[in-house]
Amino acid sequence: MKRREKLMQRVLVSGYYGFGNAGDEAILIAIVDSLKKLKSNIEITALSADPLKTKEHYGINAVQRTSPIAIIREISRADLVISGGGGLLQDVTSNRSIPYYLFILYLAKRLNKKVMFYANGVGPVFREMNKRMIKLVGNMVDLITVRDEQSKKELENLGVIRPPIIVTADPAFVLNPIEDDKGYSMLNKLNISLTEHHPRIGVSVRPWNLNKSREIIAKACDYLVKSHNADIIFLPMQYPNDYHESVEVMKLMKENARIVPEAMDPREVLWLCGKMDIIFGMRLHALIFGAMSEVPLVGLVYDPKVEHFLKRVDQLSAGKPGDLDLISLCNLLERALSDIPKSKKTLQEKKEELRVLAKENAKLAVNLLEEIK
Repeated sequence: MKRREKLMQRVLVSGYYGFGNAGDEAILIAIVDSLKKLKSNIEITALSADPLKTKEHYGINAVQRTSPIAIIREISRADLVISGGGGLLQDVTSNRSIPYYLFILYLAKRLNKKVMFYANGVGPVFREMNKRMIKLVGNMVDLITVRDEQSKKELENLGVIRPPIIVTADPAFVLNPIEDDKGYSMLNKLNISLTEHHPRIGVSVRPWNLNKSREIIAKACDYLVKSHNADIIFLPMQYPNDYHESVEVMKLMKENARIVPEAMDPREVLWLCGKMDIIFGMRLHALIFGAMSEVPLVGLVYDPKVEHFLKRVDQLSAGKPGDLDLISLCNLLERALSDIPKSKKTLQEKKEELRVLAKENAKLAVNLLEEIK
């Protein structure tokens, strides 16, 4: 037993885990699965807002992300500390995110641990103190991968010059959906049926100053029902926030729409996104799940990361939610519906490229572990 323990290598993963966000949970699953496929003698611990749920769902160790004692203990035990993936290094949603995530890495380096930015999304960063912290810690870490070219430019502009910054792809691209029988069984439990011979439109909204644009989104959904007999299904990616925002849009609709009533495993969400004909929405990982399933996208750009992703996979952007125009939006959705075969072909090529790049993250992390004597 002692011999086995000596051979085990420990990885600590820091990120936005345990908050019920399907995108971030998908990232954690992808990191865990990818590392374990490449290296069997590995023990993974995640910093989580809900350690019990994280342990139960993913079969890994987890500790409370706000406990200084637990954080210090796990860093001390770790061989490698990973930060990511996802948009952790930005100060749009909170001014506390950057100091929190970077302090963990700073402490890890002070304790002589290997440290990696794992497929991070970087920016926007507005506050000078945060910019200085990123420069300081970014130049201390052992390995940096980012999920898009813009994140690399952001780090370079902030003065991160070592180590080399490698552009990969979002870790979620390595995930596989659940099987069809499990998917349909899940829908039965949720009392949701998928209509045949009508376009299925998956809609993803999140709280983001949508007071002006809610009505336009609702009217656009009504238009799709009237003109195409479309089946509108709202896909909340984070409960309860996205659910409540979706309900607010549905209240403004004159036609019928449906909503997924409770949180699902990311692989279940991925499966359901794959049953749509179009994904129209805001959440990055709703769009990523659509692209992974070769489902054409119309994105609402609440954050630059959405625009960067849409360009990378050559899909349609409806612009910022606050700038929406009903006629233009309806025309864009019509274009998406008419271009489905062409979009699917494009996404088939893009998703394979991004899947290969996403696998590089874990390969590079394992190489870093192999350097430890």
